[in-house]
Amino acid sequence: MNLYIFQNIFRDDVIASLVQFKETGDEDAYFRASRGLIRYSSQRLTRGSIVKEYILRAMLEADDLPEITELRDYLRHDIKILYHELLNFDWDGFCKEKDLLPLENMSVDMISTGLESYAASVECLMNCMSNEALGGAVLAHVESFGTGTTTAYAALKWAGESLAGISRPDIIRFDDLTGLEHQKRVLIANTEAFVSGRAANDVLLTGSSGTGKSSCVKACLQMFKDQGLRLIELNKADLGDLPQVFGSIKNRVLKYIVFIDDLSFEPGDVSYKLLKSALDGQAESRGENVLIYATSNRRSLIKETWAEREGYLSDEVHRNEGLNEKKSLAARFGINLSFITPTQAEYLEIVKNLLLQKGIEMTEEHRSKALTWEINYNGFSGRTAKQFVANILGE
Repeated sequence: MNLYIFQNIFRDDVIASLVQFKETGDEDAYFRASRGLIRYSSQRLTRGSIVKEYILRAMLEADDLPEITELRDYLRHDIKILYHELLNFDWDGFCKEKDLLPLENMSVDMISTGLESYAASVECLMNCMSNEALGGAVLAHVESFGTGTTTAYAALKWAGESLAGISRPDIIRFDDLTGLEHQKRVLIANTEAFVSGRAANDVLLTGSSGTGKSSCVKACLQMFKDQGLRLIELNKADLGDLPQVFGSIKNRVLKYIVFIDDLSFEPGDVSYKLLKSALDGQAESRGENVLIYATSNRRSLIKETWAEREGYLSDEVHRNEGLNEKKSLAARFGINLSFITPTQAEYLEIVKNLLLQKGIEMTEEHRSKALTWEINYNGFSGRTAKQFVANILGE
């Protein structure tokens, strides 16, 4: 089979084995394909034909594809061949003719990638009844999700050398977060502008631990993921990889937030310069479809000691300029949002709402226990409230 756009799928051992089995009836090829499909079965997105799903995802989740929407004649050629030769072939019937176990017998639970719309689109592709319908559905899929290995996932993480999808990401909605009305309003407006293609800012969220900073960022993903937003989690230790992270984002259809949680720098740590460069727009390959959202317990991000302020430990001639350079990092974020520790009344309101989400009315006993829990554990915060409610449910 000679193809223009999808020729590289035949480098995939499962697909190459399926083709060999279909053309020659070779049982070794059948068993190679079967073993590969069994390995893949733990990554299934649909309950339909595993062979169809595997082939379609191999086609569309390759990282080396050209701009498909600009190559429609070539796409029609490839889709026609793949539909008639592989996707519309009766694999189970052929297996039965050869007295072999059907390939479609592999049934396991589907995984959640946090992107139900992607799974629905793949299922739509699988259900196309003609090559013409499939061609149109492929174009619609690519216009919504682009192509590449990570398109099936709402949340991603930097795995040292490449991006990896996160299965079963945290599902947090803004309605689950009590209070924080100003912070939510600003963050939603900025993120909505970003996914709509308008100008938007990098955001720094600062405040005490457990006040909802990370939850707000994850709630942005939940709100806007079906409008093309994706979240890339990056550890502070991997800041040196920022150019590679930006360079790995080849999908121009989607919008990406690089999320750095619990960001701070110790004296002598110069990796802050890498982030400063990225925020100034100087880091390699940062596209217009990438923003940086970071959280920190420190407003200035960089720890400053009294000794450093007084110059006891420094032989730098222009010491104040060095200090100002460090302090200016937070100012590189276009938006700075502060999260303050909730009051007792706000803490109890969070507990009340969390209990209501579980179908439990808050009683005076709950109120008393919540206050005792706060004293014994981590103080007033949304995290403390969540931990208290988990304890109540456990009882």
